[in-house]
Amino acid sequence: MNINDALKKWKVSFPKEIANKLTFRIYKQGESILQTGSAIDGLYLLVEGRYYVTTKEVTGKELLLRYCNPPAILGDIEIFQSCSVQSDCIADRACVFLFIPLTVYQTHLQYDGAFSQLLLKELTFKLQTCTISSRVNALAAVSTRFAAYLCTIASDTQFQHYMSTTNLNDIASLIGTTKRHLNRVLKDWANLNIVERTDEGIRILDWSQIEALSENVRYE
Repeated sequence: MNINDALKKWKVSFPKEIANKLTFRIYKQGESILQTGSAIDGLYLLVEGRYYVTTKEVTGKELLLRYCNPPAILGDIEIFQSCSVQSDCIADRACVFLFIPLTVYQTHLQYDGAFSQLLLKELTFKLQTCTISSRVNALAAVSTRFAAYLCTIASDTQFQHYMSTTNLNDIASLIGTTKRHLNRVLKDWANLNIVERTDEGIRILDWSQIEALSENVRYE
């Protein structure tokens, strides 16, 4: 893939002198893309892959805000607000970003109407998803949050029908609960034949029940 191919995926067109200043940034699965408190150096336009965004509570616990698939943008909030990075962003799968350096944005794109509309659309989507996530983390039962998490990652080919039990601590932290509480939910679900515990991990037996329990909430 070249820069022009990436621009076509985003349905944007830049003059050659701008396109020549763009680069790709690539991150491996599990690699940190942006960290809370760091300075932003440009706009990251996701071309391939998926990442997730978390924020920390006062207690230090991480809360999952959303999973992001193409098209998604990083750096827009920080540039508009002239602030440091507000959330941790981690590659859930290998990610390829089209990177627009801050100087290029400020010099060539800051007052471009079409590009500003693209950023505005992304910002309103973030506002919507963050509002939903905040409401879910504050009000929804743990079973609903867990089911919503499972439905969000259900398309991941690495997940398939099994979830490793070694991931429970991480999942509990992400959805704002404890591993102990998560195990109670799993025990209840096992009694209802929704899941079963095996040596390989946790197997989903009834996705329709998981979807119903999620109440149509998704972390994306």
